[in-house]
Amino acid sequence: MENEKSSKKQVFPMFPVIILVTGILWLINDLHILTIDIPWFPIVLIILGIGWIIDFYKGK
Repeated sequence: MENEKSSKKQVFPMFPVIILVTGILWLINDLHILTIDIPWFPIVLIILGIGWIIDFYKGK
């Protein structure tokens, strides 16, 4: 039973990290601590999401 759990590949949770970083940057921008003017930021998130979906299906 232990071998089955340890043989699973550990995957770093990238999606929660991106959500966390996005939230922190958004808060910093709203508090006017640091002005971040990236109008193409949602496009970067969309491209990352598409890349993860493609990698997921290539790995199967």
